[in-house]
Amino acid sequence: MLHNQAAAFTVTFISPGHQNEAFWLSAVRAMQAAADQLDIQLEVLSAERDPVQMVKLVQAVTQRRRKPDYLLLVNEKLAGPAMLSLADQAGIPCFLSFNPLTPAQLQTSGLPRQRLKYWLGSLTPDNAMAGSQTMKALLDEASRRFPPGTPLHVLMMAGDRSTPASTLRIEGARQILATTPNATLTQLVYGEWESKRAMQQGIWLLQRYPQINLVWAANDEMAFGMEEAIRQSGKQAGKTVLLSAINNSPRAMQERRDDKLAALAAGHFMTGAWSLVLLYDYHHGHDFASEGLQLHPTIFSTVSRQQAQRFLQLFADNDYKGIRFRQFSKFANPALQRYAFGFSTLLN
Repeated sequence: MLHNQAAAFTVTFISPGHQNEAFWLSAVRAMQAAADQLDIQLEVLSAERDPVQMVKLVQAVTQRRRKPDYLLLVNEKLAGPAMLSLADQAGIPCFLSFNPLTPAQLQTSGLPRQRLKYWLGSLTPDNAMAGSQTMKALLDEASRRFPPGTPLHVLMMAGDRSTPASTLRIEGARQILATTPNATLTQLVYGEWESKRAMQQGIWLLQRYPQINLVWAANDEMAFGMEEAIRQSGKQAGKTVLLSAINNSPRAMQERRDDKLAALAAGHFMTGAWSLVLLYDYHHGHDFASEGLQLHPTIFSTVSRQQAQRFLQLFADNDYKGIRFRQFSKFANPALQRYAFGFSTLLN
């Protein structure tokens, strides 16, 4: 698809989250910064954590007289195939971001550009790696801070049972845990990504299993809820009970900087912005297909205390305008051989 260089184009993003939710707020701000620099008109519609609403929003967009040039979708709560097929029937090119289709869904939907001709491809973070990185960093920190030979009793606070980001993070974390002789999994529970639910579950679990001394959380909100539960149970978060989290919210970065979070992984909030870079290149005749249709780059990395401090300085108040998005585009940089979408590239 070749267009003239000056033409702006339109992208509608169906966000699965709440408008004021820390993660989706930062993801959308990063997308907006990318869109402004790449001359993309970005529209964001929020489904407010309702998968049925996600599908309804896509349906409404497909019925417009003036349809967007592209739809950007997320396979949250496994709603991906329903949205992709609606877009395909309406002839709107669409791209999947943040969550891939599961192997079972791919069996039915086929690969991008096959049965669903208008499904261009997907860009998804390495969630299994985020799970394993944070579990490993948490266990390493425990071996540094606790007396040698201390038995490690791990509580895993997962997101939900179906979203690929959730299941892959659990998988990655469990693989590391299985190879650690002095660490045992006390319980795996689902906090549905919410701090209040995590706190309620945490209070009960800490009463039932007072030996818990490590908490692995699949996002930051649940880690914050667990911190409150730990406090209410008379223990100290970051001292007697160590926690890990995943995300880049200002509070998560502050707590990593101050060592209240023993481990943190971040970077995937940029997935939507990176997806816009790929659509920008595709729109201008530089098809990302040369690197694959289901891209799965290393987007996550663990965040050191120093990196957390640097992130807070560079991106205060979710302001990502300082990132030069054009430098990541192959259309804007013909010499660029491969896309480089890692977290550390943001801090340079």
